[in-house]
Amino acid sequence: MKRFIYILIILTSFGCTKDFRETNTNPNFPVDVVPSLLLRKVIYNYGEAMSYEGFVAGNLLSQQLTALDFNLFDRHALKSPQLGGNPWAIFYTNLRDNEIILNKARQESIFSVYEGPALIFKAYMTMALTDLFGDVPYSEAFSGDQQTVTPKYDKQQSIYLDEGGILDNLRKGIIAIQNYAGSLPLEGD
Repeated sequence: MKRFIYILIILTSFGCTKDFRETNTNPNFPVDVVPSLLLRKVIYNYGEAMSYEGFVAGNLLSQQLTALDFNLFDRHALKSPQLGGNPWAIFYTNLRDNEIILNKARQESIFSVYEGPALIFKAYMTMALTDLFGDVPYSEAFSGDQQTVTPKYDKQQSIYLDEGGILDNLRKGIIAIQNYAGSLPLEGD
């Protein structure tokens, strides 16, 4: 029996392939996404989610509309963002993805065209977030993969006025758009 176990261990250890990482990489789940696709996703996702929050959920809660298939509205038992609940996750998911765009735009010159729009959109989403919730995690909020997963809450005033805040991002975004001298090939060019 011992001999059989030793033979089995030897065979399984030599049975491994050298291209293990390539074999176990899912081609349908990209690890790295180009900023053009990510920016489209952020704009669409944020716009769709917040328009639902503002129009549909607001009209249902004020009983200007009715929905026969959503009984939660009649009881005002709203739990998820898509049911008119807390949009916290919508903000932070899109702000996190927007931060990926900014990092890529700053690291690779080919993506620098996305820095201006990403900064302006970051300011826009952050403005809505802090206007809705007041003091929120901001200065440490998007560095969870490098620093902390429990960021500190920043004061609303500092989110607006400090370096890297809303007004600063708007200014830097406008400057980045004005200073961009390259050309971006459109789809089909």
